[in-house]
This record gives sequence, C-alpha cells and structure tokens, in this order.
Amino acid sequence: MADPVHEADPIYPDLSTQPSAPEIPLEDQASDDEREKMFQELKKIEEEIATLRQVLTAKEQQASNLKKELGINAMGQLKAEINKVQSSQAYKKTQETLKSAGQATVGVFNTIGSSMSTKFSEMKNSPTFKSFEEKVEGVGTSIMAKVSGAPREGGESEATSPTDAEPVTKQPQHTDDVPM
Repeated sequence: MADPVHEADPIYPDLSTQPSAPEIPLEDQASDDEREKMFQELKKIEEEIATLRQVLTAKEQQASNLKKELGINAMGQLKAEINKVQSSQAYKKTQETLKSAGQATVGVFNTIGSSMSTKFSEMKNSPTFKSFEEKVEGVGTSIMAKVSGAPREGGESEATSPTDAEPVTKQPQHTDDVPM
C-alpha cells in the first residue's frame, strides 16, 4: 500500500525533492556585450514608464478640467453612481424583497400588539389584579394621610404631636441648628 504523504500529486507536486536551479552569478551568465544590451533595454523601459506616467498625469488633468467645465463634481458623480445602482435589476429585486419583509414584520408586530393588549385587559379584570390594586390604593392613602396629616378614611389621624400634623413648608437656613 502506498504512503499517502509521499504519493505524487499532479496538482501540487512536491518541490522539496526536485533539484533547484544552480545559482550562478550574473557576470557568469552573460557576456559584457549582452550585459550592456540589457542595461540599455532597462534604461529604455524606465524612460517609457516615466513618459507613460507623464501622459497619464496630463490625461487626468484634462479629465478634471473637462469635469469642472461640465459642472461635474464629486457629489455629482456620486449621485450619478447611486442613480445607476438604483436602476439596476439587483437593486430593484432587493428593494422589493425588503419591502415585503417589512410588511410581514409589521403584520407580526400588529398581531403581537393586539394579543398583548387582550392579555393585559384580561389581567386587569382578574380578581387577583383588582385585589392588588386595592392594596396599593390603601397603602397610597395611608402614606398621603401621614404626609399631609389629614385623617384617613377611618376618621382617625395618626399624628401624635402638633408638629407632625402640619406639612413642612419652611426650608432650613444656614443659621438654623441643622446638623450637616
């Protein structure tokens, strides 16, 4: 049985077992005449690259000037691109899909809202809630009676001294003996 790690793979050959090209210094590879020709060709290519850069810069400047004369600015270009995208089929399909998804979502929330409203109405009319409401109302009345000094529904006031029966209306002054 063949070892899968060392098996030959036609797509990804094992480069570690193949001999590498010997590294020969550049002087030994070409004669002096050939080297001179290569340097001349390199110089020519570099000059062409510089010329192409100059031409490209000039063309970009021409395009910029024409855009200014036509009133096309970055914002105008952006608007044109947006309009182009919005008129595409993919955008229209996506917009339709999102619209239908939004409508479905609204329907779900409406259903949830009406269901919750019904449940709250049922809960509010339940005997447990009414009992709780009465207890809270009684506690609130007791607190208000103590704060205002007014008699509770039973007719008795829980105030024990004249100062407890009067509501506090005066704020303490710095000259008063109030601990800070």
